[in-house]
Amino acid sequence: MDRLNFTGWSPIRIHEEPGRGPQVDWMRAPPELTRRPFFADGVQDAMQHPFHQAFRRQSSLEELIGWARVSPGLQPSGIVFHVSRCGSTLVSQAFAALDGHVVLSEPPPLDDLLRADRRLPSLAPDRATDAVRAFASAWAQPAAPAHGTPPRHLVIKCDCWSTDHAARIADAWPEAPWLFLYRDPVEVLVSQLQQRGAYLIPGGPLGVNPAGIPFDEALGMGPEAYCARTLGAIYEAMLREFRPGRTLLLHYRQLPAAIADTIAPHFGMQPDASARERMRAACGVHAKNPLQPFEPDAERKRRAAPQRLHALAEQWIAPHYDALERLRAAQDGLPRATGERPGVPAPGATPP
Repeated sequence: MDRLNFTGWSPIRIHEEPGRGPQVDWMRAPPELTRRPFFADGVQDAMQHPFHQAFRRQSSLEELIGWARVSPGLQPSGIVFHVSRCGSTLVSQAFAALDGHVVLSEPPPLDDLLRADRRLPSLAPDRATDAVRAFASAWAQPAAPAHGTPPRHLVIKCDCWSTDHAARIADAWPEAPWLFLYRDPVEVLVSQLQQRGAYLIPGGPLGVNPAGIPFDEALGMGPEAYCARTLGAIYEAMLREFRPGRTLLLHYRQLPAAIADTIAPHFGMQPDASARERMRAACGVHAKNPLQPFEPDAERKRRAAPQRLHALAEQWIAPHYDALERLRAAQDGLPRATGERPGVPAPGATPP
């Protein structure tokens, strides 16, 4: 292990190979890879270039873990958890716009390791946490010429269902601060039903089912109810895993001002005037499509929601959302971000 040398190489995929156990694919990642809204898109773009197709490397997962011991990377400055469609990509893109900031935005290898019992069945449970730590370490090497400016901060944005695995993330990085970002449930539901994430499709390819709904039952309940119950489980996990002192709760409507003023200090960062200007510029465009300007859509989403969607949100998500709002208000000494939720049925009402 002492002779391991992955300087300039970055892990992009972790997969199971029969008879060989978990294997790691590496590439010489260009600096712009971690500036894309999503890690997987950055890898896909880079792999379109013949250089990156020709220059590849593969190792065992044990060698990745060994490399973290030989050449330890930065500890995360912050971990971003979220309920989806709530501004988390805006947050990650604001930090990615700064030199010396490495942002891993929903990297599939991290999800595979967090769900190793399903994704990497030969990986011993006591090694999964070491592998989580090693994957991130390889991306935040203090002196990595392939990444341009030596990194000073590492920010990791998890998948929205990863809050359920917060305990493993806490084991990997006991000192890293957390951000829990959430939004009015009706607005999230409308966004997801307009363009559903793969995890909100029963039996989808990701194998994610936060609410544990049996497949036959999921098919019979319709997409609106399935989305509401699944999202409700994600809000509930956020409430369950909230840890005072470590966790910053933030509502979507506090963005973008809270990125530089609240999130950055919580992550141990003090952005200067130049950094703040770059963050503001990143927030002026659509986070998932930088070619489009950002346009607030909260009220439009609420107007687009039929009464049934309001009722489903009230039944499955609102109790957890309201509890998060109470925690946030106590944390910040602030009033609720949204006030009363218009259009919801009276208490005790059931979806039509």
